[in-house]
Amino acid sequence: MVSSARPRFTVWARHMPGRAALGGLAALVALSALAGCSVKARDLLSAASLEAKISTQLAQSYGTPPPRVHCPAAVPAVVGSRFSCTTELDGQPRTASGEVAGPRGAVTVKPAAAVVVLAQARAQIGHDLAHSFDMTVGVSCSAPALLVAPPGRTFGCTAEVGGIQRHVVVTVTSTTGTLRLRLLPYSPT
Repeated sequence: MVSSARPRFTVWARHMPGRAALGGLAALVALSALAGCSVKARDLLSAASLEAKISTQLAQSYGTPPPRVHCPAAVPAVVGSRFSCTTELDGQPRTASGEVAGPRGAVTVKPAAAVVVLAQARAQIGHDLAHSFDMTVGVSCSAPALLVAPPGRTFGCTAEVGGIQRHVVVTVTSTTGTLRLRLLPYSPT
């Protein structure tokens, strides 16, 4: 959660005679002017804060160094305000849409594409096929270590089942990285 709490000022007034009253009034006017400026500045979410939060989450999720993230400089801290941030993972661009979801700058971020960690995908494909064939299955895929893929994108893998190689078409079905496998019919080469 990104926070942008607004400052609150409480002013206690008491009777001040002569110049002290004018000085106190001048200080109160100056304080009010400053308070107005700081409230305006805090009505925008900090791009640096959003970028740092998203970068940290990506690094933790995918075991990579924190990537550079670029968010707009002026996101109104108003529930329903929308924004878009961009980054690169493993040399592939990735965009995420965000929305201010609550008071105090709480935001939700939804990626436009999944990030498929290839090592995890190979392990899952091997596990699923081993269950189907009731034997150990080795899997290799033709994709980068981290694949940024929108739903509908496919990539190919080869599964070795009992010494026979079978081609597998893998389709990314959601932005969360859910995969669907299609084992192609065996054809001797």
